[in-house]
Order: sequence, then C-alpha cells, then structure tokens
Amino acid sequence: SAAALALGYAMHRYTDASLPWLDAALTAFSLVAQWWQARRHAAAWWLWIAVDVIYVGEYVYKSLPITAVLYAGFVVLAAIGLRTWRDDRASSPAPV
Repeated sequence: SAAALALGYAMHRYTDASLPWLDAALTAFSLVAQWWQARRHAAAWWLWIAVDVIYVGEYVYKSLPITAVLYAGFVVLAAIGLRTWRDDRASSPAPV
C-alpha cells in the first residue's frame, strides 16, 4: 500500500532501523487487520496469522527469541480466534 511505501521510505531515510521496509509493510498490514477486525471481516484472522508468522521470522532473524515466542503465541491466539469465529458463524441461525 501507499502508506507502507511512505512509512518504509521514511524509516529507511531517517532511522537506523535494520529492516525498515519489512517493518513498514507489517505495520501497514497490522493496521488493515485491525480495521477489518473492527468491521468483523473473517479475512482479518488470516491477515493476523500471516503478519504474525512473518513477525516471528523477523524476530528470530534479529536474535530476539522472547519476542519471537510472543508473536508465535499471537499466531496461536489468531488461529483460535479464527476457529471460534467460524464455529460461532456456523452455529448461528441464518438472518431472516
């Protein structure tokens, strides 16, 4: 997205971030996931899972194992959320 590119450029140009483009993209996708979550889109769960899996890899790469484990926990929570959301939708009566 344009926001990710703008943020990535700013982080690359004005900070010493080690992975500015990846950080910017993950930030932008996290904001989209939060927006979707607030609007109850099922795809939000999949986006959270994807973003958090990439964050795990990023933190392993940066030698931040505790943070990587935290984000692995977020992957598990998002998977549980997806399953619960699907089960609730399947058991809800169809709107009239």
